Amino acid sequence: MSRHALITRQAALAAALLLGLAVRPCAAQSPGDALNADDGTGAVKVCSPVATPRWRSMTPVPKTWTFLDCMGFAGEMGATHFQLGCLFANVTPHAQKYAWGAMVPIEKSAMAKAQPPVPNCGW
Repeated sequence: MSRHALITRQAALAAALLLGLAVRPCAAQSPGDALNADDGTGAVKVCSPVATPRWRSMTPVPKTWTFLDCMGFAGEMGATHFQLGCLFANVTPHAQKYAWGAMVPIEKSAMAKAQPPVPNCGW
């Protein structure tokens, strides 16, 4: 294994450990995969409350969370908007290791709609 490949692999493993993930070797997502990320990508769901332009927070959340959970959480934090995201541990070389959906205003009505990221890690 080349020095660059070893450093890249060590960085991916360190990131996975920081995120509390179990990394499975050879489980990388290929460019032709569907728009939904499977467990092999080492995906973590992220809820990001935003109070533009003052602040943004980013919180890893359980797989059971829905966009309504994120919206409620963001509202409790005093945010005006929220964003759904995914962080990936295992991707093809040079692939983007994160994905964000559109920023959504917090609404107290049934008009709120999920804006999942692409690829989607379960939102």
